[in-house]
Amino acid sequence: MKVVYVLSSTLSQGGATKSFHCMIKGLVSRGMEPVVVVPDNDGFCLTLREEGIRTIVLNFRPAIYPPAGNAKEFVLFMPKLIAKLIVNRIAVRRLCKEAGRFGAEMIHTNVSVVDVGMRAARRLGIPHVTHIREYGDRDFDMHVIPSRKIYLKNFTRKDSYSICITKDIAKYHRLDGSDNSKVIYNGVLTGADVVFDKGKDSYFLFAGRLEETKGVTALLEAYGKLCGRRKDAFPLLIAGDAGKKSYLDYLNDVVTSLNITDKVRFLGGRDDVLSLMSKASALIVPSRSEAFGRITAEAMFAGCLVIGKDTAGTKEQFDNGLELTGEEIGLRYEEEEELIRHLCDVMDNGVEAYFPMIGRAQKTVLSLYSAERQVENVFDFYKNILRK
Repeated sequence: MKVVYVLSSTLSQGGATKSFHCMIKGLVSRGMEPVVVVPDNDGFCLTLREEGIRTIVLNFRPAIYPPAGNAKEFVLFMPKLIAKLIVNRIAVRRLCKEAGRFGAEMIHTNVSVVDVGMRAARRLGIPHVTHIREYGDRDFDMHVIPSRKIYLKNFTRKDSYSICITKDIAKYHRLDGSDNSKVIYNGVLTGADVVFDKGKDSYFLFAGRLEETKGVTALLEAYGKLCGRRKDAFPLLIAGDAGKKSYLDYLNDVVTSLNITDKVRFLGGRDDVLSLMSKASALIVPSRSEAFGRITAEAMFAGCLVIGKDTAGTKEQFDNGLELTGEEIGLRYEEEEELIRHLCDVMDNGVEAYFPMIGRAQKTVLSLYSAERQVENVFDFYKNILRK
């Protein structure tokens, strides 16, 4: 089975990249022969080459409109849009040539807002799989070219297939019930990666990209109120990089204005996030619209209690656990006061009181989000597509 993969980014710490890496390693072990198309030579591209996976660097852009939020962006909007369309048209031609030379039986694009793989597959007359890992507009404020109507229609074509990472993503893209689409949860870690360190430390943790959609400001504001009421509040550790230095400066200003500089620690990007999770009293997931919530599943694999906003992918993970085990696998909240109450309860009761909940969470992630299960489901999906 020869498959060409198209990645939108080579950022090694991105959730889409991590999930792809987990998937590709398992598929290669089953005899699948891949070629991975990447937009640059950095980061994850080097990892793939070290693992013996062939890569092709191709200049292309996501099929989304440029921003137009200020006067400068408005003036540059049309030139940027035209340049993007030209770059992607050239990319499609080259991708057709490379995929044809390789003898590709299928093209699989790792995110839904990149369309060069779909367009190349149509020219070659081979199936295309889109891995829909995002809402697009709801979580990243991205607006697809030329319109959402045409974007959704592309998924209903006879030669078009899709993998949705949650049931809610499938519903949002109007694919629930489609014969050409399948819900396959991300593979996060393997069964061998499960740990449960009962020697917890007294700190709360946020882990992930520092951006407004992740709910970082809302978390800091809630935590500021907690510190105003409780002098014994556990420290808050924030692990993750900010896309823009200006946003990190803004967060530091928020921390200063709330008078919690002695309680909040910005750790930056870390390679030991799983270790931080395993020792934390709880991981807080305040994201407003998490597509899947990889960080939530990683925390559960690491034996960490999760306190999460009851929305989108975080809610679906909690709901799946409730259905599977009959009891809650994490602490949900909708409003700020609920979050503060959960934090107080963890401090007062001790995280030991939540060990049974952590155990149920680990049972859930092993059953639904293991690397082994994802690879098996994707491989079966491929075989069904190629039989048609």
